[in-house]
Amino acid sequence: MSFDPDKTSAVTSFDVARRAGVSRSAVSRCFTPGASISAKSREKILKAASELGYRVNLVARGLNKQRTDLVGMIVSSLTTSYRAASVDALAKQLVQQGFRPMLFCIDEGKDVEQLLSILLNYQVSGVVITSDAPPAKICEECARMRVPLVMVHRMDDLPFVDLINGDDVKGARLAADALVEAGRKHLIVVEQGVLGYSGEVRVAAFRARAAELGVLCSTVAVNPVEYEAGVEAAAGVIAQLDKTPGVFCTTDTVALGLLDTLRNKHGVRIPEQMSLVGYDDIPESSWAFAELTTIKQSSKEFARVTVELLKERIKNPGAEPKNEIVDVQLVTRGTV
Repeated sequence: MSFDPDKTSAVTSFDVARRAGVSRSAVSRCFTPGASISAKSREKILKAASELGYRVNLVARGLNKQRTDLVGMIVSSLTTSYRAASVDALAKQLVQQGFRPMLFCIDEGKDVEQLLSILLNYQVSGVVITSDAPPAKICEECARMRVPLVMVHRMDDLPFVDLINGDDVKGARLAADALVEAGRKHLIVVEQGVLGYSGEVRVAAFRARAAELGVLCSTVAVNPVEYEAGVEAAAGVIAQLDKTPGVFCTTDTVALGLLDTLRNKHGVRIPEQMSLVGYDDIPESSWAFAELTTIKQSSKEFARVTVELLKERIKNPGAEPKNEIVDVQLVTRGTV
């Protein structure tokens, strides 16, 4: 039997139960992950639901349970490959674990009160913040309301909030070691005008490792961020090209901007005249035009650990905060 799509909004679990010849509780169990129900009953219920065009009202169900299985994902932007890949991996992992992600992109003009209203009124199961700099009010209010909260690539000191970061110290040290082992006697770190927590740690750790190795390390400071930062940094690197330097950028996107500009505008030969290391191992880094040596941190592993932290926080909201560190590794390609 076919169904009229204009009438599906009126279809209830009672209608499905009546059509399938089962109890309403059986219908509820059929659409509850992990609930016990016989294969025969499930088949009858799904057939009836399909014929009637029935869909579970997840929000209403969540309000009845005092939570919704919705998880708010707050990001600053999706303008770089690494951020896009991270959000994609996290969303897929949430769905796999039975959650339903809600994505919010934060910028300077975002109405924070409206966002908080959505997050709290829909009684989200939890919130994951992957943004470098979301409004502090969001973090503080989630913590105050005891909404399970996990922060990625941050080091905020808030109660009942879990943190997950890459091993940025190890990554930056690996970058310095690779450049020095390649014979570079002078190192350069490109420092963007606005650095998030991870960027600051990488810059500091790279400088510290250079000092340990007894190698001079200078800074090329730029105002823009991401690709444009690399473009602007080219002038500062060119000025020191006679030292055949080894250059470290805190993201692959910055490194690719620098690489493009040096090769295509200034004719610099890499790795003959200098070496270059980025960070993140985005897909473009392995493309033939780049062959960028970089530090790899797995978006999938970040997603897995993030969701595990969130699930533990939901189960035990008063537990001591955790700070998980995801391992990184050097990926050597043609720029070193």
